Amino acid sequence: MNGNKVSPEGRVAFVSGANRGIGRAITIELLEKGAKKVYAGVRNLKSMDDLKPEYGNRLVPVFLDLRDDRSIIKATRITKDVEILINNAGVYEAGGFCSDDTLDSMAVNFEVNVWGLVKLTVSLIDRLKQRENAAIVNVSSVLGLASMPVAGVYSASKAAVHSITQSLRGELFLTNILVMGVYPGPIDTEMTKDLEMEKDSPVNVARNVVQGLIDGKEYVFPDMMSKQVGDLYMTEPLVVEKQFANFVSLEEEV
Repeated sequence: MNGNKVSPEGRVAFVSGANRGIGRAITIELLEKGAKKVYAGVRNLKSMDDLKPEYGNRLVPVFLDLRDDRSIIKATRITKDVEILINNAGVYEAGGFCSDDTLDSMAVNFEVNVWGLVKLTVSLIDRLKQRENAAIVNVSSVLGLASMPVAGVYSASKAAVHSITQSLRGELFLTNILVMGVYPGPIDTEMTKDLEMEKDSPVNVARNVVQGLIDGKEYVFPDMMSKQVGDLYMTEPLVVEKQFANFVSLEEEV
């Protein structure tokens, strides 16, 4: 039921996009909080080699490319005992809806951020229902709550993730599955290296995500900016929308 508390201690998790950034930090945090096993969904299995000496067989790298249906099928066959699914994998393709590249940008953002997430989740949902206590964690973005025009297409994909999370929460309300939405602001990762703004650390985000599981939270705003945006969005969403639009306008004037 909604509000289930899902401690990672002694449980099996599957983290998509685990090779770097937020996904890697969440993988480590789950292991540090006592997860029995973490399947790390990566496109390069060797990217986890440096963690194996410390975590041994508790860390299981699994090849996963959300653009490849066969990869998803193979990964879900391996992860049959999963109890916590962390849908973290995502891409950022800049651009708005008045660009020559709009359709290409939409194809990239939606293929991974939306279709990949849905395919992976649907493939594992029946197994999660069989667990005594389980969780689905979808990493959206503050831009999924209010769009920034310079990243309009990416924002739309993350808004879809937000809506999917709400839908899953409703459909699974009477089950054993906690459905959590995570809404980070700018985080210091490879994906955001070209964005000139203050950024929080993936480690801090990971700690708050895992603590959200332990506390049974349905909404997690895991960094300083997202906490501020989240508080305002819950009461005055139009103000957030105008602030984001104004931020971009100011940036363009500089």
